[in-house]
Amino acid sequence: MARMEAICTDFTGYEAKYVAIDRRTNQVVIADKDPKVVLQAAKGRPHVTVVGRVALPDEPQYIGFG
Repeated sequence: MARMEAICTDFTGYEAKYVAIDRRTNQVVIADKDPKVVLQAAKGRPHVTVVGRVALPDEPQYIGFG
């Protein structure tokens, strides 16, 4: 069975933006304040995954069913 590697992407500088990463390099390839722009730009691009919005440093992080 293949072992899954954790994604270790540095999102510094992308706070409060929606981002997409290249799964091969784990680098941010698309970033914008509008999620529709990111989704449209990522559509049809192989190896690109939309991650979501990068939280601000002072925003709470919800984990699990909390």
